[in-house]
Amino acid sequence: MSALTFPAVTAATAGALGIWHVMLMIHVGLGRVRYKTGLGDGGHEALSRRIRMHGNLTENVSLFLILMAIVEFSGAWPKLVFVLGPLVVALRVCHAFGLSMRFGPGPNMFRAIGAGGTALAMIVLSAAALMVALPHLPHAH
Repeated sequence: MSALTFPAVTAATAGALGIWHVMLMIHVGLGRVRYKTGLGDGGHEALSRRIRMHGNLTENVSLFLILMAIVEFSGAWPKLVFVLGPLVVALRVCHAFGLSMRFGPGPNMFRAIGAGGTALAMIVLSAAALMVALPHLPHAH
């Protein structure tokens, strides 16, 4: 295990996801203006989709970034962190793009890839964080 260093990959990933978050927030705001709806979706499917794009990003990236920082700080799997950071940014854009499309009520390929890929990345980082943590947990005597 290496000494703590600045988590540059996590910081870059958080920066990219933060910009994406603000872009989706503005997208929701513009939708609220367009549909003259201050709260909720006012029954407008397009506004509902915009709200879910933003909400789904918010629901998923916070824990992802925490797990990513833990694994990056550990120094155990730098290549894993380097690959998963940019990949999840792309997956979140893919998910939002898919959610913006009208392919019927069910999921579409872009949405499925974005959601499934994000879930897989979370599982991998969760497992890595557990493997990093286990040797440091106090042992019962």
